[in-house]
Amino acid sequence: MLNSVWKHRQTIVLATLLLVVFASPMVLAKEKIQWAESVEKGFAEAKKTGKPIMMDFYTEW
Repeated sequence: MLNSVWKHRQTIVLATLLLVVFASPMVLAKEKIQWAESVEKGFAEAKKTGKPIMMDFYTEW
């Protein structure tokens, strides 16, 4: 019985620690991604700041 209680407590502590470890980067993020409204604006901003461009393509065929 006592062993069962300790296993239950260990599981709760482990789950809490994992939650804190994996959730903390989301809380510490300083800024959100600012998506460009159009391709032209995105290229202009990338050229001005010297940053690379990431383009995402999809279709619903």
